[in-house]
Amino acid sequence: MNNLNSSEVVRIKAHMAGTVVDMNSSLMPGIHVREGEELLTLERMKLFYTVSAPYTGVVTAVMAGFGSRVLEGEILFEMEVQGR
Repeated sequence: MNNLNSSEVVRIKAHMAGTVVDMNSSLMPGIHVREGEELLTLERMKLFYTVSAPYTGVVTAVMAGFGSRVLEGEILFEMEVQGR
């Protein structure tokens, strides 16, 4: 992925409009996530898209919840990248 500095905050955005139909039950500010860890799933017209952590780090904010409808490009959560 991108070459990021340690402690850089990144915003994870929805790649498509849809509804949050599944969420990692521990997805909340302060949790540590590993790169590739599945965090939530969006659904639109029977098409499912899983959003995974793009980096290892700590989630700093969650903007979408279970059942939320989101637009393409809308921020789902933010995380602080660690260990780069």
